[in-house]
Amino acid sequence: MEKKKAANLDMTQGSPAKLLIFFAIPMLIGGVFQLMYNMVDTIVVGRFVSIDALAGIGAASSTSMFLMLMGNGLTNGLSVIISQAEGAKQQEVLKKAVSHAVYLVLGGGLALGLLAFFGAQPMMRLLGAPENIIGQSVTYIRITGGLTIALLSYNGVTSVLRAIGDSKTPLYFLIFSSLMNVGLDLLFVLAFHGGVAGVAFATVISQAVSAVLCIVYMAKRHPRLMPNRDAWHFDSAMIREYLRIGLPMCAQSLVLCVGMFVITAVINSYGSDIVAAYTVGGKVEQLATVTFSNVAFSFSVYAGQNYGAKLYARIKEGLQKGMVIVGGLALISTAVMLLFARPLALIFMDQPSDYVLEASVSMIRIEAVLYVALGAIWTVNSALRGIGAVKITLVSSIVELASKIGLSVLLPLVIGYVGIWMAAPIGWVLGLIPSMIFLLGWFRNPRELGKTKGKAC
Repeated sequence: MEKKKAANLDMTQGSPAKLLIFFAIPMLIGGVFQLMYNMVDTIVVGRFVSIDALAGIGAASSTSMFLMLMGNGLTNGLSVIISQAEGAKQQEVLKKAVSHAVYLVLGGGLALGLLAFFGAQPMMRLLGAPENIIGQSVTYIRITGGLTIALLSYNGVTSVLRAIGDSKTPLYFLIFSSLMNVGLDLLFVLAFHGGVAGVAFATVISQAVSAVLCIVYMAKRHPRLMPNRDAWHFDSAMIREYLRIGLPMCAQSLVLCVGMFVITAVINSYGSDIVAAYTVGGKVEQLATVTFSNVAFSFSVYAGQNYGAKLYARIKEGLQKGMVIVGGLALISTAVMLLFARPLALIFMDQPSDYVLEASVSMIRIEAVLYVALGAIWTVNSALRGIGAVKITLVSSIVELASKIGLSVLLPLVIGYVGIWMAAPIGWVLGLIPSMIFLLGWFRNPRELGKTKGKAC
């Protein structure tokens, strides 16, 4: 039992900086392998299928991201409630939270799956996807989105494990399934000539295997989390608490995705070459931000556990140190992207045109300049989610959205497609402002935020 407890980090004791780093390291490694899920699809398609297939996945990216973020909004609520219960040492609440997480994942997976399957075609039409790539975009969305229950299951169980301080176990299974995804991608594309459908099925199968392995592990190694008969009894208060946290996160995801849809529509109007450039630039950005994003996102667990233990001053201390760590990593990523944008872009393309390559490089470099702002908004909003202040993160997202939409539409009228690349970093800066104002005010007068705290959780 002592060994099992030692594997979990108690965020309420010890150096905040060390805890954040130790907790984030497995998440960082896991983030690298998580990128393999996304990047291997792009690399395999871009190098072994065609530029049109690459653009097809790129045109589907905003819709796929919408489905993923909506699912994440539901499952991220788990980590907030469970980390607070863990900090408050409420064992029965943990069991009840896990059982109701199952209800949430099943319901959310069914709803999002149906939306993806039947909505893929009209969505691609609405976004103005070029005719030469729309069929491949629809195929990718229907497979990865229609079977999104696999991703939700994995995210749900890893949210539970991370909330109790175990960030290592999800990493081990993620590494295994990421390697499996690489093998299946190559098998389905090179041996079976499956094209876009092949990489989509490879992704879903790998996610499902990872989810099953994590569930089996949790049942055997963390029996205190497994629901008993009473925990399975439907509790509307628990569901309301999940929805109180999860729905604003879903709304935030929806807001961000509306902005992505608008930007995608603008990009689609420039043709498949710019769509391909946007796809490559986005993948390189994911690679660049993997270091500081995981430190930033780990702060929600730190803030949640300390909020549950009512150690409010400790949250402020950890945020100050966390911002320094995230800022330093973001500056390193900026330097790397400015220096190596071109060779990194070439990883995803086989003999690209000069036009596509230059467009990709310009996107990478322009957005890299303000990675510090991106790291800051991720860290601050993670802290707000950890203490349950999810409504203000929605306000932050709306500000960011309005900025991105307005600038992505107006700037290209003056400076061409480069204006689209500039919209995102400016949005990061403006979206940070309301979150910072709220959090600084909360530090001056810490208070309870959950209406049902102490009842459902």
